[in-house]
Amino acid sequence: MNTGSKVGKIVSMVLAIGFLLLAGVIAYNIFAAKPPVLTGIEGFEKLPVKKEISFTAQSNRKIKSIEIVVTQEGNPVTLLDEHPDKPDAEFKVTVEPKAQGLSDGQAEVTITARAGLFAKTIKTFPTVIRSVSPSISVIDSSYMTDQGSGLAVLIDSKKADKVYIKALDREFSATNSMFADKNRYFAIIPIDIETPGTPIVTATAEDAAGNSASAPVQTIYKPKVYKKDTIVITDDFIRKHILPLLQKNEGDMPLLDAFLEVNEKWRKETEAKVAEVTKKSADKILWSGPFVQMKNSKVFAGFGDQRSYRYGDKEVSRSRHMGFDLASLANSPVYASNSGVVAYAGALGIYGNAVIIDHGLGLMTLYGHLSLIDVKEGAAVEKTTVIGKSGMTGFAAGDHVHFGVLLHGVYVSPVHWWDKLWIDKRVLGVLNNKG
Repeated sequence: MNTGSKVGKIVSMVLAIGFLLLAGVIAYNIFAAKPPVLTGIEGFEKLPVKKEISFTAQSNRKIKSIEIVVTQEGNPVTLLDEHPDKPDAEFKVTVEPKAQGLSDGQAEVTITARAGLFAKTIKTFPTVIRSVSPSISVIDSSYMTDQGSGLAVLIDSKKADKVYIKALDREFSATNSMFADKNRYFAIIPIDIETPGTPIVTATAEDAAGNSASAPVQTIYKPKVYKKDTIVITDDFIRKHILPLLQKNEGDMPLLDAFLEVNEKWRKETEAKVAEVTKKSADKILWSGPFVQMKNSKVFAGFGDQRSYRYGDKEVSRSRHMGFDLASLANSPVYASNSGVVAYAGALGIYGNAVIIDHGLGLMTLYGHLSLIDVKEGAAVEKTTVIGKSGMTGFAAGDHVHFGVLLHGVYVSPVHWWDKLWIDKRVLGVLNNKG
């Protein structure tokens, strides 16, 4: 074989290898591209009057194209058609449904993103379109509210899917279930005992697309000064009342640790359970007239009392008493303070044997330290229904009933709910306003 022939073969082999390498590179770039990952596209699930939506598309190869189409009754409307030609692309889309030819109602969004020659991601999902914001106005509200009290609000709102009152960074749902006019909404919200100064209260209406409108709720706010007590905790008290609760014997743990276990850890766990129980309430008023105090009872501790616990010469713990301690004869019958449905009946931490009754619209009453429970969860009760007997279960040093009132899981003063004039003026007067 001559030299020229050998060179020719070598050149051919080099060319063949180069071709294969080039083909491999091309094939790799074609087939190794990963489908684009889309982040932030959930913004297209609701389309209000006007909305700016930001989202990203990422791949290991350049994003060749991205297209967003909204289809309504078979008619497609393109919101975006871009060719970024880079692996990490950011997009901002301003959607104005009415100006872009979309009608209020349901539609379907399809997002198609391509990377390389064949890699693509297609996302299709429903969206709701509303090109008109809801309206809202406050018809009436309680003219005055106290710290640790409640505030009733009557609202007119049109084209809303959700109406709520916001106070102290919490939202409380309003309902139209009690009215023939479904544009009317009502709520009773708590004014937390810890409210720092005059609260800002706002009524808000929202629709399914995210449009919203708000209006201020006017009321005169009255701060209150609550009683302060110092309670001395002795070793004898801990031995008699705390160790039995923990099912511990003396020497199992330091006596102070035992007290703190109940007064702090148990208290926290108990209130978490109360919060869970009070999340769900009937969407209407179940009660009638003023609530009643336990028969022949005296008040031994009031709502909002600030307690400082001393052990030896040191303050070791604090708490607030979020109800009334009512005492009569030992094992006295305990009546439901008003009509409602039993939301909870059983052991409840520091409250011992307890019953919680739902009176509707987030209003509930709690009866703690019972020696006996006579009702079951789900049972309907009236004012005259006996629900149990007084006792000293839980964290109680003597026979009594801890009576608490809650609005949407927030403790409020029972005094107002025992007062017919307060209920008539500040709750029912607002509810029945014909304005």
